[in-house]
Amino acid sequence: MFESFGVADLTRGEVLEHVRAARVAEAAAAASQLALAARWAELHPVPEGETPAGWGNADLHGEGVVPLAGMGAPHVAEFAPMELAATLGVSHTVGKQLMGDALELRHRLPRLWDLVHSGAVPAWRARQVARLTTDLSRDAATFADKLVSADPARINQVRAAKLVDEARLRFDPDRAAADEEESLARRGAWFRRGRTPGVTDVQLSLDALHAAKLDETLSDLACQLKKLGDNDSLDVRRAKAVGVLADPQQALSLLAGEMSGGTREGKTVLHLHLGRDDLANDDGAGIFEKVGAATMQLIRGWLCRTDVTIRPVLDMSRRDAVDRHDPPEWMRELVLLRDEHCVFPGCRRDSRGCDLDHLTEYLSLADGGPPGQTRPDNLAPLCRGHHRAKTHGHWSYKRLDDGRYVWTGPNAEQFTVTVASRRPLTPRQT
Repeated sequence: MFESFGVADLTRGEVLEHVRAARVAEAAAAASQLALAARWAELHPVPEGETPAGWGNADLHGEGVVPLAGMGAPHVAEFAPMELAATLGVSHTVGKQLMGDALELRHRLPRLWDLVHSGAVPAWRARQVARLTTDLSRDAATFADKLVSADPARINQVRAAKLVDEARLRFDPDRAAADEEESLARRGAWFRRGRTPGVTDVQLSLDALHAAKLDETLSDLACQLKKLGDNDSLDVRRAKAVGVLADPQQALSLLAGEMSGGTREGKTVLHLHLGRDDLANDDGAGIFEKVGAATMQLIRGWLCRTDVTIRPVLDMSRRDAVDRHDPPEWMRELVLLRDEHCVFPGCRRDSRGCDLDHLTEYLSLADGGPPGQTRPDNLAPLCRGHHRAKTHGHWSYKRLDDGRYVWTGPNAEQFTVTVASRRPLTPRQT
């Protein structure tokens, strides 16, 4: 069977070339299928007075059906998806979803649609975005399209969901505020029997600040348990830390032991990106890293709390250098703001969890190294695995003047990586 594919005699370089070609062909076929689904929909407009294809069950009057795509996308004849689904050999539901995604992209997310058909974004990823935007107004969908499409290389489901939430917040702030209040009202802690009697599954829905503090505290306790000789995995030690919290005195003793060592400040840090115009506007919005968009009402409430510290914005043009291997805190933060994720091709690991690598290998002054090696333009975030690949795996890279990175692999193949900053777009910037 392996030989029937004609790959048994391929060299390493030929394998990579064929893999690349196969992926391009697969992406082109998926994009073509989306275009054909959109055309099928256009060939089957819903007759006047009849029920369109959609989600839900129509009542006796044909009402109660949610259209396949959002406001402004054409409605489709009720039974059109069935024939398409039968031809594809998929279920009616899968056929409806394909048509709905195609309509949403073509008529409400045209930038993303164009990126799919240019090969910049795979169809499956664009379809994930389309399913997030169907409830948006036309203006909000247009803005979401701009946000998501601004950096095609960074589109993924988590990031897209945050950007769509931002669009919803900016164009329907009353609903966004209501959603925040509803979410806060649903906070709770739920305990359910696990797979075996010895384990209980715990589900928590918390205020985002409290969740961040809990995350930090569990890490603190897990580290302290390791110092005391616990060699279980980090996840297991974090689970044990939850049990420690059930005994407040034991938790205080462990935490006091770690804090006395001076390992960390005991402060939870959330990074907020907020423009001056948003701060002065009740309908403004801010973006919390790893959390998403939030209304000014929620942000002001957090900023008034005594356990929140406000730090000034960094001067992103600063280019000072230091004569030591590890960068000072301001320099590390500048690089993390400049590059949101690991700069290795295809990696999206958040830079806050990465190492800072010297593009030109650091050589200590004692060994004859030049001064000024540790500076922002000679540092880049690499996750630990890709840091090792660069150090030991025959990968090399350089940073261009426009901020892109060019990597050279073991077989001399080259990859260009675009990494955007964390500073979010606003309606005025787009």
